[in-house]
Amino acid sequence: MKRASHLVIIAALALSSAVFVDEARAEERVISHDELADKLSGFWIGQLLGNYIGFPFENNYVEEPIPVLVDRIYTADYDGSPELKINSQDRRGFIPLMAGTLGGAFSDDDTDIEFVTLHAVEKYGLDITYPEITQMWKTHINDYIWVANREARNLMDRGLVAPDTGRKENNKHWFQIDPQLVNEIWSAFYPGMTQKAAERALWGARITNDDWGTHPTIAYGAMISAAFFEKDVRKLVDIGIKAVPNEGPFAEGVRDVVKWHAEFDNWRDTRAKIHENYYAYKKGSYEAPVSVVSSLANGLTGIMAVLYGEGDFMKTVGIATSAGYDCDNQAATTAGLIGVLNGLSGMGEAAVKLTVELPLRGEWDKPFNDRYVNISRDEIKLRTPISEIVERIGAVAKTAILENGGRMEVRDGKTVYIVNSDF
Repeated sequence: MKRASHLVIIAALALSSAVFVDEARAEERVISHDELADKLSGFWIGQLLGNYIGFPFENNYVEEPIPVLVDRIYTADYDGSPELKINSQDRRGFIPLMAGTLGGAFSDDDTDIEFVTLHAVEKYGLDITYPEITQMWKTHINDYIWVANREARNLMDRGLVAPDTGRKENNKHWFQIDPQLVNEIWSAFYPGMTQKAAERALWGARITNDDWGTHPTIAYGAMISAAFFEKDVRKLVDIGIKAVPNEGPFAEGVRDVVKWHAEFDNWRDTRAKIHENYYAYKKGSYEAPVSVVSSLANGLTGIMAVLYGEGDFMKTVGIATSAGYDCDNQAATTAGLIGVLNGLSGMGEAAVKLTVELPLRGEWDKPFNDRYVNISRDEIKLRTPISEIVERIGAVAKTAILENGGRMEVRDGKTVYIVNSDF
């Protein structure tokens, strides 16, 4: 999928051979084809489920978190106690009805822009350029986008090309959450290759964002990539910390969240500290405008959920949702991460039960009926099997593994990938 010539590659290696001596010693990690598929299934299905768990509460809780730990997909007709603020004027409050009517999972911006990225990489390769991704956005992404994504798309209509569409002098929403929730797929393309995953996630983030507004995307990019092989969430957060620039409000905030996690047993105490210190942030030359969809407070509550969730899918997603703010995005991102960490097979009975019992009547045989229904992206087919999406992501990941020093072998009759990992 690379289009650089062999001569250019050889020249580049010759010029930088001294630089890559240590990187060549990076640990080789082995993952079977079946395990990779299981983790990619956990990634995509996890994101969908996290999105739907958080969706009913999106932007409804700001000053205080949700008073319960969310452990299901709530609907607008919820009549339990305590009273909860649930979105009731659109599809967010009627997810089982939507899913049952459509016959599967339905698209939202937590997954559908990634779906466009998958199509784009299949068309142009992993070394896709900014003019090429800009054209893909103009073709496929025209509605059901908000904030920095919406502004970037408007700028494209005015003739700008990424990354100019994300620069702070052009995009007034450069600091918002958008890139965190639309670039996780780069980690799935680069399992165990955290530097490459973070680099390409940043590349994607610059379509819509700038400066420290891209830092959460970098951190989650590295963390999800590492989660293909690392199950200790504290180590994953350390990998995320190392991936981001050491200065700026997000880097400071992540270090604080790690500190507060050590101090407080209850995640709600840490959430209170995040809100107090980072919802309205100003220090020196750095300022985070107050916004319920800011990448700063939202990105930090996701890190908080990963730490307190301790690798458990429903616990992590429940905390990410109950923390509030633009909570469906934290729920989807952290669900994708823990979905990779445990695979679909290790997601847990409670989580899988939600994916098959979602429709109002009856239940499905497979998670989300093995169907992803596109209701938001232009010129992409309406229905795609989720298993097909997983296979397609896996095919791109295989290419990335082989292009970055890895190889494929058959061991005991099973195909395995030896990944040249960097952590």
